[in-house]
Amino acid sequence: MSPLLIDIFRDGMERYGAREWSPNIIKRLEEATGLDIRAPGFPAEMVDDEPEEPGAEVKPPGLG
Repeated sequence: MSPLLIDIFRDGMERYGAREWSPNIIKRLEEATGLDIRAPGFPAEMVDDEPEEPGAEVKPPGLG
C-alpha cells in the first residue's frame, strides 16, 4: 500500500502545491469520488495561524 500512498501524495502535491498536505489530499479524494467525507462542523478551510519557527517544520526528502 505504501507505493499507492506515495503516488497519491505526489499527485496532490502536483495539483495543489508542495505545501498542501492532509486537507487537500482529502479534497483530492472528494473530487475523485464526488463525495463530501468531512465530519459535520469540519471547517471548509484549514488555517494555520501559528507563527513560523525556524527548525519546527519537517520536509520529507523528495516531497518538499
